[in-house]
Amino acid sequence: MVTITVDIDDQVKEHFNKFIEKHGIDVDPSDLVQAKKEIAEIRAKGADGYILNQINNLEAMMGMVEDKVWKIKNDSMEKINATIKYFVDDDDVIPDNIPGIGYLDDCIIIDNTMDDVCDELVEFEDFSRTRLVYAHNEKFSFEDWQKIKGQEATSRVRNRMLRRSRRR
Repeated sequence: MVTITVDIDDQVKEHFNKFIEKHGIDVDPSDLVQAKKEIAEIRAKGADGYILNQINNLEAMMGMVEDKVWKIKNDSMEKINATIKYFVDDDDVIPDNIPGIGYLDDCIIIDNTMDDVCDELVEFEDFSRTRLVYAHNEKFSFEDWQKIKGQEATSRVRNRMLRRSRRR
């Protein structure tokens, strides 16, 4: 088995940060279409687990971007947009057609962005699950989600108190 170690120094991080700043918050719909196409191709080729994991992360971020109700923070949107653009860019640091390592730089960018947007993504996934359970194909707003989360928290406290009182 061959092991490759990659050290990301400050110069490389600065390059990626400039790439992020350059692209802003407006996601080009054609980038989303291209990213989905490339993701399907990567899956069809049977990429390794690390790449598939990062592709799943990218898809989750794209889901957050495409959601009509969820409002992404501007700094998160800027990073996600740059990540999508980098992923679909044919002229990135490591050409994608190099077997074994072609998507390494893309995965590093995705992983770096996940570090920054992970908390918001967890909230979005909770919002999506809650909407699926409670909306029943009707409108569901951010405020609806916050109300339900408050009700669920109150219910959990009430249930804990009830369980404690039964033990006495």
